[in-house]
Amino acid sequence: MKNLKLGISALALTVASTVFAQTTSNPWLIGVGAHGVNHAAAGGNAGDVFSTAFGGGDQGELYNMNNFTITPPLSKLTVARNLNKYLVLDWQTSVGNVDNKRIGMGKEFFLMTGLGLQFKFNGLWNEDSWFDPYLRAGANYLRHDYSGQMNAVNGDGDNIGADHFAVSTGLGSNFWLTKNFGLGVQGDYVSTPTDNSTVANFWQASASLLFRFGNTDRDKDGILDKDDRCPDTPGLAEFQGCPDTDGDGIPDIDDQCPDVAGPVENNGCPWPDTDGDGVVDKDDACPDVAGPAENNGCPWPDTDGDGILDKDDACPTVFGLAQYNGCPKPKSVTATEVEGELKNIYFDFDRATIKAESSARLDAAANIIKADGGNYLLEGQTDKKGAESYNLNLSQRRAASVVSALDSRGVDANSLKSIGVGEAKAVVPENASNDERQQDRKVVVKAIEDATEWATYKKSDVVTPAKKKRK
Repeated sequence: MKNLKLGISALALTVASTVFAQTTSNPWLIGVGAHGVNHAAAGGNAGDVFSTAFGGGDQGELYNMNNFTITPPLSKLTVARNLNKYLVLDWQTSVGNVDNKRIGMGKEFFLMTGLGLQFKFNGLWNEDSWFDPYLRAGANYLRHDYSGQMNAVNGDGDNIGADHFAVSTGLGSNFWLTKNFGLGVQGDYVSTPTDNSTVANFWQASASLLFRFGNTDRDKDGILDKDDRCPDTPGLAEFQGCPDTDGDGIPDIDDQCPDVAGPVENNGCPWPDTDGDGVVDKDDACPDVAGPAENNGCPWPDTDGDGILDKDDACPTVFGLAQYNGCPKPKSVTATEVEGELKNIYFDFDRATIKAESSARLDAAANIIKADGGNYLLEGQTDKKGAESYNLNLSQRRAASVVSALDSRGVDANSLKSIGVGEAKAVVPENASNDERQQDRKVVVKAIEDATEWATYKKSDVVTPAKKKRK
């Protein structure tokens, strides 16, 4: 009864180890089967064992089925756990009533239980192969009572007792019929190195039905935990079981911005656009100032400050006008033409009244100015006859008379300014004849293209007559 309780306890302890297996994500195995024990072919040393197994010694004894004590099914239980694709740690337990034909001992209760380490050969080519051979070594507790056997084989007279430390070495193979079910066979040589006798040594053969399990799927996403990078969060197979919340093709586990789509180059985060111009900072040459994409995110410059952007300015470094594509107004002969016409505007001596015969010249000058559309300064001049202050006033009145005449002919008065310089620019001597001095009694015209220069002429220098009502 004591031995039966011991056997049941060993089997229960082996089975109990599977409870832990059911809570891990590693592959586990449980096997149930039968075993047979052959003492008759057991040798005394390693050389004898090798010779017996591979063609010499008592090979006939090893393969003689009559030498095996075969126990019924469910007499062997195996629980194993894969450590990696090459190594498996197992716990094997064998029980039964076994004799020892080598010494003629009748059947006694037999229990062997212990840990073993397997080296899986298919890890070298494909660990999921249906053919799963392995090499095994184990350390065991062996219960087989020899206490009544004296001088059994070697005549040494030693009583070797009932409890033994046993070392098992052997070969085996699993044959997987499905992913989780298979058949297993194993052959071991078991020795008792701490005994003073080899009587307890034996060969053991076993066959088992195998069940593989333990590949759990905690998040129920169809991807086993051992292959799942995110075993507690449902995910997609393409991302090894991890979700991709923002749908940017980067699994959340690798995405620094899992809720906002972004490129892989920026670790799943969108590129920032600090200035909000639609050009992301990585491509924006001016990330803090809004600008168009055509200029790499920078505002278009206006180097010359004329209000025309450099991209549209034909003269980006020179102040210009929009009607000339940002360039200054082109040089023309307009002022020369106007001056040529106004040189033939005659004034009587000591008068600011324009002679009637000059009307056609004024018409021509007005037409030229209106066609050009620029700004003109009219400078009145006199001859040297008379007082200087008087001549200055006279020159101003003469220039103003021309402005009034042009204004009456449709020229915009805002584009005309008039000043007088008196006799300052006269070239004919005071004592010359009246006809000779006529060339100094004139109005000189100058086209002013620079707005700054145009603004320098004071209102006090300008005599602008009241604009007449035109029809």
